[in-house]
Amino acid sequence: MFDLKNKNVLVLGLGVSGNSALKLLQLLGVNVSGRNTNDPDIALILDQADLVILSPGIPREIVLKQDIEIWGEIELAYRYLESNNALKPIIGITGTNGKTTTTTFLGEMLVTSGKKAFIGGNIGIPFCEMAIEHFTNSTINYDYILLELSSFQLESIERFHVNIAILLNLYQNHGERYQTIEDYGRSKFFISKNMTESDLIIYPENFPLIKEWVMTQKPRKIAIDIDNLEISFDLSKFKLPGIHNKINLLFILHTVFELKLNKLDIQKSIDTFCGVHHRIEFIETSQNFKSYNDAKSTNWDATLTAVKAMDKKSKKLFLIIGGKKRGHGDSILPILEILLKSVDRIYLIGEMSDEIEAEIQSKVDYKKLVTLKETIQDIKREHFDGVLLFSPGFPSFDQYLNYEKRGEDFVRLVKNIEQLNEY
Repeated sequence: MFDLKNKNVLVLGLGVSGNSALKLLQLLGVNVSGRNTNDPDIALILDQADLVILSPGIPREIVLKQDIEIWGEIELAYRYLESNNALKPIIGITGTNGKTTTTTFLGEMLVTSGKKAFIGGNIGIPFCEMAIEHFTNSTINYDYILLELSSFQLESIERFHVNIAILLNLYQNHGERYQTIEDYGRSKFFISKNMTESDLIIYPENFPLIKEWVMTQKPRKIAIDIDNLEISFDLSKFKLPGIHNKINLLFILHTVFELKLNKLDIQKSIDTFCGVHHRIEFIETSQNFKSYNDAKSTNWDATLTAVKAMDKKSKKLFLIIGGKKRGHGDSILPILEILLKSVDRIYLIGEMSDEIEAEIQSKVDYKKLVTLKETIQDIKREHFDGVLLFSPGFPSFDQYLNYEKRGEDFVRLVKNIEQLNEY
């Protein structure tokens, strides 16, 4: 039963998802307040709360010391929609890399096939926005709910039920929150918490930790061998670079086969989908070099994936890396040999620049210029004729509000390189 009118509810963390949750609760007439963790009266407010709606960027430990029920924004939206008989089949996409591209691509394929889908979650549109939309106009109807789900979001679900779960991959990430890949994986695996025998998990059989977990689960299972891709559709017009995007496509195809979408509509989507901002996004410039914006990259695996996707032929490849220190898995040394096979110069920026510089001195041609602006200015001075890849491998929070702002800055600098003043 969804009844919060006799509860004191605290929305903790007023980012995009927190503000959306706060708006929904206010519309419902709930006794709710919104705070950030640095508010001076937070301890008192926590003590008075019956329920905390916790933003995904805040560790649960900040509340677990209290005897308080904790939901995430995903759980709140689910409970509201469930109580109003407004739920539709939910497709949840998680994994370390590729979530946003897969979610967006699958959503476009559904729309091309004439289906109406709510597309949100970690992709930047809170699930509560669908609940707010329903509250405002209950006649609005969807065929599917498509959600990108992060490990942080999945930590705070209780009743939330996914009908199709897509688990793309699992690599060490978020060292500031998880000590081991097993800890990180357990958070991802919460996606199956309420799944039943009639539901479906689509997973890569090449990840032992994922495979071991899947074998203990109730739902039906489709295993994908990512080392042997068999795609029956024409890829001659497929615009996304790299083998990883073909792997993402294979997960999508297994999903839409399950949903029995028309093959002509599927092919149309394959031919027309141009990708997602900040995910190995090709950027037009007035210079001779090719430029790619992969600002979403926050771990070494994402950077390696982007490097492998580059078709530089005989041209040089310059790579920009660096950002906020993660705490675990920061060292470049485990991947340096692989990078050296493809990368001709590394540019270092951000908080991690000193640490990486200490590891790569004398091993590689590099420059440490701290900011993106200084880096692009240097590229201009070089009269560079090659491939420039911005795939930082670290979070953005040392210099930017989020990875989107980081990517937008890179795109702006590259597109306006002619106007950059020499330093």
